[in-house]
Amino acid sequence: MIDSLTLHLFPVAANTPVAGGEGGEAGGSAIFMLLMFGLLALFIFATWRRSRKMREDVRKANEGAVVGAEVVTAGGIVGRVISRDDERQRITLEFSHGDRMDFLLQAVQQVIEPDPDLAADIHALDPDQTDTDPTAPDNSDPR
Repeated sequence: MIDSLTLHLFPVAANTPVAGGEGGEAGGSAIFMLLMFGLLALFIFATWRRSRKMREDVRKANEGAVVGAEVVTAGGIVGRVISRDDERQRITLEFSHGDRMDFLLQAVQQVIEPDPDLAADIHALDPDQTDTDPTAPDNSDPR
């Protein structure tokens, strides 16, 4: 039984539908549910597509990490591949100062391909330039 205090605090007309009952909002809740399922489907599709693209990028990077290629690891380390062991899923990178380090093949995030136009422009500006290490010490006297 409903006491009189509740009726005074929350007056409800006799013909007013309660939550879940039949009323004019039944069509609105169906549209809302369709909208929610549509957004969920869109979110799932976008996530699936992004993960597929990322897997494809990783596959391309792993295939491009051949001996002689310059690569960037997931930690941002740049080096040249000097050996590759597909059985153990490892590569050995050599850095500009001659040090070598082993990495997992999955650590390769990007293969750096030199831009042939940029190299041609550099050689056109200075034809006497040779491909030497710019960090190598020269034997000139700084005084």
